[in-house]
Amino acid sequence: MNISESLKISVSSMWSSKMRTFLTLLGIIIGVMAIVLLVSVINGSKIQIENEILSMGSNMLMVTPGNSEASMGPPGSFTVNKLRMRHLDLIEARSSYNAETCPEYDLMGVIGKYKNESKTISFVGGVGGNFERVYAWKVKTGAFFRQDDVKAARKVCIVGETIVRTIFQGQNPIGKDLIVRGLKLRVLGIIEPKGKMFGMDMDNSVYMPITTAQNMTGSNEIHQITIRIPDAKNIDKAVAETKRTLLLDLEKTDFSVTTQGESLELFKSIMTAMELITYVIASISLIVGGIGIMNIMLVTVTERTREIGIRKAVGASSRNILFQFLVEAVIVAILGGLIGILVSIMILSGIAPFVPFPLKASTASIVISFTFSSLIGIFFGTYPALKASRTDPIVALRYE
Repeated sequence: MNISESLKISVSSMWSSKMRTFLTLLGIIIGVMAIVLLVSVINGSKIQIENEILSMGSNMLMVTPGNSEASMGPPGSFTVNKLRMRHLDLIEARSSYNAETCPEYDLMGVIGKYKNESKTISFVGGVGGNFERVYAWKVKTGAFFRQDDVKAARKVCIVGETIVRTIFQGQNPIGKDLIVRGLKLRVLGIIEPKGKMFGMDMDNSVYMPITTAQNMTGSNEIHQITIRIPDAKNIDKAVAETKRTLLLDLEKTDFSVTTQGESLELFKSIMTAMELITYVIASISLIVGGIGIMNIMLVTVTERTREIGIRKAVGASSRNILFQFLVEAVIVAILGGLIGILVSIMILSGIAPFVPFPLKASTASIVISFTFSSLIGIFFGTYPALKASRTDPIVALRYE
């Protein structure tokens, strides 16, 4: 029996039992879709976040409470926040690289009100008067508050465009009062649109003097110190110098100093681990699909016992029978893989315009899923095929 004849018989058998073939295909289709869709989402979000981290510049340092290396946890976990405003002055005074520092005090999920409109603000930040220089952000309309406003803890702020659109209903907010936690803040300006970062709408934000934010909660803590170094080539030396400077007033366990590059490497390692977990989970789905192929093919062998007996009686060898059933298993696996890939590409194309990151099928995930699904078909189709090939023709002919 040649290959074309085996294919013809296999396709005819599959077509005659459409529902059984569909159920056999379904496990492979779902497993392949799981790999292609999940890996595509992970890769797309990975690219987006990498770009966001890199866009912040390679010449920035971040000082945060706690020390991940010394306390076996992420910065800020299981630690008392000892960062204070005096540490900014200390860093700038002892910097050999013209460091400029900006403090940050964050308030999350705060309600903002203007007249009868009230909305949840994604991010409320208390920052220094040099925020726009350190972060290289610009005010589109109006002006940013200055260091005098920070020193005097004036009740002023700048807002993002989402705040203008939702709370102020598209009106010019400059000169109007935005109520945040019961405090009236005079709006001085509108910051340039920033889009989304790490999935958060950066335009749904309010920035006020850090002293004003601290007064709101009665705290003198600082959640982060951002440091900009004019020349990125000095970044490693600046990190070492900043650590030495802070150790004059703090313990090693009290703070962490990280760069954008370190943040990016940490993020990449996390995403690589997530991608590996995705492959493992999706592979389990494919294995389940393979078990489905084996179970249904075993039923098929039983149903076609008499057919096997007749074919052996007229001259078909055990090898011919083995090859035919293997061909059926491989066809199911390959067809399921192709359908899963095509459906995944269609889904990704359909949802791509509605997600905030690039979304397209990964070539690696397509190759891996297709190869694995084909191997699954061969592996789980072997036992039923062997069982069929070993059927005694005399016993098979008497089977009803």
